[in-house]
Amino acid sequence: MEKSQYELCVEVLKRFNAAGMLEEVILIGSWCIPFYKEYFTGVQYSPSVRTRDVDFLVAAPDKIKVSINIAELLNL
Repeated sequence: MEKSQYELCVEVLKRFNAAGMLEEVILIGSWCIPFYKEYFTGVQYSPSVRTRDVDFLVAAPDKIKVSINIAELLNL
């Protein structure tokens, strides 16, 4: 059975976290909205568009000291 987009997003975040990558990147774009809904309770907002890709901001790429093979990490 194929995983839903939400399940795949959560799986990617879990793998990035296990590899220590979430210390260096920030989830941005439409996929952060479901997490914002949990964080900002009581706010009524629902985006009209959600992309299928997961976007990350690498704030300081020159300060990253760990090398991770992302293709291997995401071999879903």
